[in-house]
Amino acid sequence: LPETGRPDPEADFDARGAVLEELAKLPERDRSLVVRCDLEGEPQAAAARRLGVPVGTVYSRLSAARRRLADRLRRRG
Repeated sequence: LPETGRPDPEADFDARGAVLEELAKLPERDRSLVVRCDLEGEPQAAAARRLGVPVGTVYSRLSAARRRLADRLRRRG
């Protein structure tokens, strides 16, 4: 935190940019689930119905996509 105790908007912008860059590198199947469920708030059950797959498939794909994204961001620092 800067000396003022407030979050640094520039650091927040950099983090957001890193997330968007790494999200764009995910395969479309993974990226679309992360965007719809995590960023847009679509329930996982609704995503499963939309895709015509079992809800467990959405859970496992989303979990793997989140891990992959987190690993990529961790490597970036």
